[in-house]
Amino acid sequence: MAESSSSAATTHVHTRSISLPTRLIHPKAQRVEEELKKIQALNSSSSASSRIQLGLARLVELYDFVNDQVICSPQGQQALRLSHNGKLVEEALDESIFLLDVSDFTRDLIGTFMEQIQELQSTLRRRGGDLSIIQPEIRAYISFQKKFKNAATRQLKSLARTQKKKPLVIKQSDSLDQHSSMVSNILRRSNTSTISIFQSLLQFLSSLGENRKKNGEIGCVDNSMIRSFYGRIIGKKIAKVTNVQTMLGILAMLNVSLEAIKDELSYLSRRLIQQRASLLNIVTP
Repeated sequence: MAESSSSAATTHVHTRSISLPTRLIHPKAQRVEEELKKIQALNSSSSASSRIQLGLARLVELYDFVNDQVICSPQGQQALRLSHNGKLVEEALDESIFLLDVSDFTRDLIGTFMEQIQELQSTLRRRGGDLSIIQPEIRAYISFQKKFKNAATRQLKSLARTQKKKPLVIKQSDSLDQHSSMVSNILRRSNTSTISIFQSLLQFLSSLGENRKKNGEIGCVDNSMIRSFYGRIIGKKIAKVTNVQTMLGILAMLNVSLEAIKDELSYLSRRLIQQRASLLNIVTP
């Protein structure tokens, strides 16, 4: 997908209530509200992978706006440089590095899974569909799926712990402090939306291998298919070529979906780095 641009495969992208306070009627706050609502509206999308891909793309657009029009705006810079807002900037920096770590971790996780998919595809093609001689490869794929799911689950727990943190409250005494409060809310809501998308993505990744087709979506490889093939290996039977071709097709579709998500994560990581650089410029003399 061009740069401008979970859950298990049958559930919706998770989003908390991310509406900005009604008192924040500044045009920039309204624009952020509109972007956040677009992300909430992803529940009507057709598939988990497409929802997540589009959600990441919309996060990229959101971060572009927040960085250029909120953090780097003259009024935003002035508000964030107030001495009593040091804690706000410090918190934003901590959250930015955390989200960047999650994004990079998830992207690397997807990259490793894609390597396993491509290796299995290559083996199936090379052996001409004769599953009786690729027992080690099937074993390796099943073993990797378990490790992959465990890694995704651990990261999900880390995100859950982050959600329990209480937001920083800014005391308002003048118009500049009110702008500080608006910036703080925008940063917090943006982070909340990002965490929600990450949760959906990691839940989707942890579910890979559990459901092959449901609600019209072929989103991942069915473990029962893998184990069926594995059973035929143990039983010294050779699977039908049509079954192998079906598996190759599903693997190819999954690989394409993961590659698109991985690309969007790369775009998002760049925005997170840009935001962090903008915040560091505020605290650096």
